[in-house]
Amino acid sequence: MKDLQEKLTDKGVSVVVIGSGTPEQARSFRENFDYTGEMYVDEDLDAYNAFELERGFFKTLGFRSIAKGFTALGQGFRQGLHAGDLWQQGGLFVMGPGNRIVFQHVDRFAGDHADPADVIAACSTE
Repeated sequence: MKDLQEKLTDKGVSVVVIGSGTPEQARSFRENFDYTGEMYVDEDLDAYNAFELERGFFKTLGFRSIAKGFTALGQGFRQGLHAGDLWQQGGLFVMGPGNRIVFQHVDRFAGDHADPADVIAACSTE
């Protein structure tokens, strides 16, 4: 995420993170991942519901999620303690002029992330 954030910032794009945890958990995230960007917490999941993001036990612990987890483990990633709603999946949205969504990716399961190249292309200022 940090690499993508840097590329977007270089293009003049504002990055905003919304988490489902508490303010204390957000501070811990900032410290653990050296995240310096704009961040909000949504403990009631209002933003997640507004964007119709996925939620559920098998979305987090289903076969695809576990397979992605083993792949990440093989690449050196180690899962820390969870924060926020464990079953809530995220998404990535690029908002354009007039608060228009110009790109969206709704995570179907844990580990299902948007392709960074697609995100950068959606933020093209040309």
